[in-house]
Amino acid sequence: MSESIRFSEAKKLLLISPYFLLVFLVIPLYSVLGIKLNLPVSGTLLLGNNVLFCICVLVRFFRCVLKIRGGIRYGSDCCQPKSVLELSRPASQLQIELVGAGYIFDSVGRYGEKRDLGYVGTTLLYGALLLLLLFGSYDYMREYSVMVRLGVGEPMSLARTGLVGQIEAGALADTNSLPLLQVRKQILPNEQWPKGATEIALLSKDRKELAKGTVAPGKPFRHDGLDYHMTKFLFDALIGIRKEKSVVYDSFVKFLPLQQKKDAYSYAASLRNNQFPDVNGTAWLIPEKKAMRVEVKLGANKSIDFDLELWGTNKVTQGEYVASFEGLAHWSEIRVARGRHRAVLMIGAVLAVFGGLIRIAIRPQRVWLEEAEEGSRVRAIGGKTLRLLMKDETKSSD
Repeated sequence: MSESIRFSEAKKLLLISPYFLLVFLVIPLYSVLGIKLNLPVSGTLLLGNNVLFCICVLVRFFRCVLKIRGGIRYGSDCCQPKSVLELSRPASQLQIELVGAGYIFDSVGRYGEKRDLGYVGTTLLYGALLLLLLFGSYDYMREYSVMVRLGVGEPMSLARTGLVGQIEAGALADTNSLPLLQVRKQILPNEQWPKGATEIALLSKDRKELAKGTVAPGKPFRHDGLDYHMTKFLFDALIGIRKEKSVVYDSFVKFLPLQQKKDAYSYAASLRNNQFPDVNGTAWLIPEKKAMRVEVKLGANKSIDFDLELWGTNKVTQGEYVASFEGLAHWSEIRVARGRHRAVLMIGAVLAVFGGLIRIAIRPQRVWLEEAEEGSRVRAIGGKTLRLLMKDETKSSD
């Protein structure tokens, strides 16, 4: 294979072939599966893949834009079919007939095509993909997300690891410029806030208030490009169980909200703890009353249960066991994340689908003409072009 043919094939692959673009989907698909299957995933590799994908789409888009106003858009060297039609009419006559039907021929007069909206669809598709890649990559590089658990009190810096999980921050996230987050009031569920709410304030490094608002599940607060979402309330209770002077159980348990209440109790916690392997049980909490119900199994046969109130009967004796409710911490779980350009990405996705559908629905109409001893040899793409050639061939035969 000659160098010119290799160059032509490489050009078609990089600038024309739609299948080549599928190569850039391998790493994103692996990244999605890798997260679900706990496989190693490289954000740098994903970003590099997107950059190369963006460059490829950018070149194709501008190539389409430059050719969209010209008469010849695809060119004779693009996707020439192998099958040949033997027609009785000479190529010069076919050219005249096709020009009359709206086909435009190159300067040689042996290749022609008809302007079609499908090419506009291809241009729109590449432009939409470019929009998605540019804004998607920019959002990825500025990504910031952290989950924190805060109670009423001192503000917390968002530039460090939160109380839950790790900070997810892109190369352009600039976490040092983020404000301090402070919880000022926690509102337990009521008629106005069925799932509770939290009043928060955002402070500068020198503790000056920048903004304040109220967040609740499904009702975030947005400030300076960051979204503050309250996911739920959490409670940590210190429960102790003693038998005479020995400690049977002494640990904080974490209460999580129940999907459906158990009687009047809306939160529940497991008492399982590796430090106390013989203790197993469940505790239920009514946060408004700071009251709990605890059912405990001690070993294989012994079981006890008791009701405790932090601001009432916080110590109960049952047989030889003494149970106590020593304290309760009230946390708001808040997710802080930088918002994405969702509107732009949605517009890009719609335009990409629309452009792709136009390209599929409206196929190119192209023809290659070659003189033969008797008539002509013709290559053609497009059903309309083939019907036009064969219809005229039938008339010529008659």
